[in-house]
Amino acid sequence: MKVTFVNYYYDEDIPIDKYFDKYPTIGGWCNALCRLDVEVSVYHRFNKDYSFKQDGVEYFLVKDDFRKDLKWYQSPSVFHKKISETEHNVFHINSFNYSYQAKLIKTEFPNAKVVIQHHAENPRNPLKRILTRYFSSSLDGFIFSSAEIYNEWLNKKIIPAGKKFSEIMEGSSNLTIVNRDEVISKTRIKGKPVLLWVGRLNKNKDPITVLLGFVKLLDDFKEARLYMIYSDDQLKREILSFIGQNSLLKESVILLGFIDHKEIDDYYNSADYFVLGSHYEGSGYSLVEAMSCGVIPIVTDIPAFRTITKQGQIGGLWKCGDVSSFYKKARETIARPREVESKKVLETFNDNLSFSAIANKAKFFYERIIND
Repeated sequence: MKVTFVNYYYDEDIPIDKYFDKYPTIGGWCNALCRLDVEVSVYHRFNKDYSFKQDGVEYFLVKDDFRKDLKWYQSPSVFHKKISETEHNVFHINSFNYSYQAKLIKTEFPNAKVVIQHHAENPRNPLKRILTRYFSSSLDGFIFSSAEIYNEWLNKKIIPAGKKFSEIMEGSSNLTIVNRDEVISKTRIKGKPVLLWVGRLNKNKDPITVLLGFVKLLDDFKEARLYMIYSDDQLKREILSFIGQNSLLKESVILLGFIDHKEIDDYYNSADYFVLGSHYEGSGYSLVEAMSCGVIPIVTDIPAFRTITKQGQIGGLWKCGDVSSFYKKARETIARPREVESKKVLETFNDNLSFSAIANKAKFFYERIIND
């Protein structure tokens, strides 16, 4: 079986030697499939032409005349011509934003199967929904990180019914658990317990609700600390103002800002619990990374997080935007033996969320598509 990954979006200024730093999921997913004796190739629109083979996977990076963010209606003929130079069994298209281009692939390669994977797209425009449904109707299968999100799309008629479907996390983590004392000597993180936030400071992630709940939590755990790592700082001024008005938070909340991904595993391994207030997620990369290091999740009760945490069997789920719910669930989760809970987190990651687990699910799905 030959599986061909097709990626239409690229980051404009990324040099080739930083390719796998920027797109770790591509390498992780493809390498894991290769270890299952699947023939894998990757075609990716890029700022220059490159081709190489690494860890058994063939990569074809192709430059064309379009911008990096290909419009939904554009036909990248140069890119597709490169793809047509070899035979293909299964095409794996990343993102429903490119459902039109996926339809073109299906038309140009009628004997191949085409699956498309959801990556947090959430089309609200009625016309965009109609077009997504129309273009994806010719495809053979869909991949979503959560069956709940898939069913939501079906109910809203964004995609057609009757297609093959698989629930597979959109990415994983190569981070691992390491000696806690060693990394804490580098990160200087302290607290009993240590809560870690890794996510944008915006309304969707809802850091204010987490901070309000954390204030209440300090009544029970006076030595608790909340460390916040972020890139997008849309609500930073509001957060600083809120912290400045509360003497407890001044000592207990530490805004770390942006941390390079090469160093972030030290911070995960220095933490006890991972918190986010998200109202919507397509999956949850930072949550998966935290779990790969044994960090116990205390996150919102949304479809993607329910899937990742086995419906709340791991860590704790709380109601979006509800300060009291965060406080109660955090207190309840922290009261459990941390070592026992951390072990359950690691087992869940290895069994369901690792690249190895993803590859096994994906291979089974591709085979179902081919044998249909």
